[in-house]
Amino acid sequence: MKLRKFLPMAVLAVLPALASVLFAERAETSLDGEWRFALDPVESGREQEWFNAPAAEIAKWDKVQVPHCFSADARYHNFTGSAWYLRKFPAPVAAGGHRTFLRFEAAFYHVEVWLNGQKLGEHEGGYTPFEFDVTGRLAAENLVAVRVNNAWSRATLPGAKTRVPYQTMNYGQMYPWMNYGGLTRQVRLVVRPDVFIANTKVDATPDLAAGTARLEVKVFLRNASAAAWEGAATLKVCHDGKEIPVQVESARQTVAANGDAVLHVVTALAPADVTLWSFDHPALYEAEIGAGPDTVKTTFGIRSFTRQGTKLLLNGEPVALGGGNRPLDNPGLGSRDPPDVIERDLRLMKAGGMELSRIAHCPVSSELLDWADRHGMLLIGEAGNWQMTPEQMADPVMREKFKSQMREMVERDWNHPSLIAWSLGNEYQSQSDEGQAWTRDMLDFTRALDATRLITFATFIAARPQIKRPEEEASQYVDFISANIYENHLENLKRIHALYPDKPVYVSEFGIRADGVPSEQGRVDYLRKAVADFRACADFVVGASVWTFNDYASIFPGSNANGYRPWGLVAPDRSLRDMYRAWQEEFTPAIVTVRHAAGDKLEITVAARSDFPAYTLRGYTVRVRGQALALGTLAPGASTTVVATGPVSGDDEVVLEKPGGFAILTVKTPAR
Repeated sequence: MKLRKFLPMAVLAVLPALASVLFAERAETSLDGEWRFALDPVESGREQEWFNAPAAEIAKWDKVQVPHCFSADARYHNFTGSAWYLRKFPAPVAAGGHRTFLRFEAAFYHVEVWLNGQKLGEHEGGYTPFEFDVTGRLAAENLVAVRVNNAWSRATLPGAKTRVPYQTMNYGQMYPWMNYGGLTRQVRLVVRPDVFIANTKVDATPDLAAGTARLEVKVFLRNASAAAWEGAATLKVCHDGKEIPVQVESARQTVAANGDAVLHVVTALAPADVTLWSFDHPALYEAEIGAGPDTVKTTFGIRSFTRQGTKLLLNGEPVALGGGNRPLDNPGLGSRDPPDVIERDLRLMKAGGMELSRIAHCPVSSELLDWADRHGMLLIGEAGNWQMTPEQMADPVMREKFKSQMREMVERDWNHPSLIAWSLGNEYQSQSDEGQAWTRDMLDFTRALDATRLITFATFIAARPQIKRPEEEASQYVDFISANIYENHLENLKRIHALYPDKPVYVSEFGIRADGVPSEQGRVDYLRKAVADFRACADFVVGASVWTFNDYASIFPGSNANGYRPWGLVAPDRSLRDMYRAWQEEFTPAIVTVRHAAGDKLEITVAARSDFPAYTLRGYTVRVRGQALALGTLAPGASTTVVATGPVSGDDEVVLEKPGGFAILTVKTPAR
């Protein structure tokens, strides 16, 4: 919490960590840290009014650190049901003309919140943020109580299913990742002016031929005051720490008391001010957006991601990439995903050529998306629908739940350039009437929220021989096909292409368990055969993502006795399996050959792949003998040779390095 801009030094010197503060503008106070915690297995908390618990009783509760995943805590491992979190805090007191909100970045799954004994409300959905207006409800000392329930049923997303033809008995009663419960992301108090910016949407559209870019900013303004507000939005744009002069167009608008409005700001960037964002060169801009007394900042990137026939184009150029699915699971942390874990995992993914990924069956954290923006990854956001049954997809209540979770994800994440598409779900019965209607309706709903991104869903139906015509399966409606294929890759890909000859195909899942073959070499052989099949379909295959990057805990039938499903390229502790190293070799976008030349020189030839994975290489280097040898620009199919001199180490290694310092391939020099 940055206090210096609000108070003189004399006052700062005596403020405790959560003291009352008079704010002149928006500010935040973290409520992370020590909370009191108790399980409620027989659901007595409401009846006994735990939200009004006296201090003497609260003192008996366990202490936990929020963010907290109670399922990963050894004391409460595998508990399913209700649990309570309580915390006392002194509140910042907003000056006149301000409002205070209690904000949760995520809590799994169903949440009820009380403040000072009064219920604020509820929220359902375990991965997206929600907040409550607590203006006028705060006292000098406050008690916040949160009841979290992580149970699943046929009415939760994700949830249970029964009477599914391909799943019988207990197999359909749960989903395959853990129902990790708790206050899993940050909790904070947010103070905003009465007239405040609730959200912004920055659409940065490049003109690839002219080299210019058009910025259109939507400013979602909330006037919570008792008087009408009139004004226009303002915009400043910065890149590399420098402000870019722009001519801003924004009409004045009147917003009624206790009303909402969307203000529009439009401007253009000249060619000299446009640097395109890409996964190898992730150029970011900062927008400072103002309206009335409020100002917010957001980052964005200028990039184009489109479909043309059977290709996906990034900034007008075809890309075909590897990727990975990363279940949200960390030993000792459960579904918590702190910055050091994100840094560790995503660096391994980048170095392994995993750059076009759906990445998770649920909305990921803002911190993960920020990392992907800064370092360059292409991600598909997915919410809610994991193997929903036709009955569930037809249920109006379930449809509204999905829309709520999709809206929360899209409206939180739409300024991230790393997000290139939205997914409507995973492995639902897309051949059924209900699945077809779901796809049409949810596509329209999602596109109404954000028309700037492509839309897909992960099918496991399209490759089945029973599907004879494209209109028999819902992939007919989406921008590109995402298909989960675990065997007979060539046959299944050709079948999908015959159905949808004008659409790109992304293999959204493929892989084999570590215990699915006698040895790790069997997994490596599986991988090499699968990638050979992808290369045979390079005319229309645009990506392939492994299931999974990491092993993950589960109580799903078929999980191992140690509690894990061993699909990972890496083990739970992120130690590398041979499958990871083989993946790294297969998904390097170039072939590197090394030979000795006269005078202890090394000649290194780098040939950019023209089949799969394939894209234009810019800014790649070869590192050997302490030298960094630039490769220039290599279009798919092009090659270049560089020469390394210098002292011979006796065991030279040639490392192919991506922009950003990611070592993606290491080649041993041949014997002389």
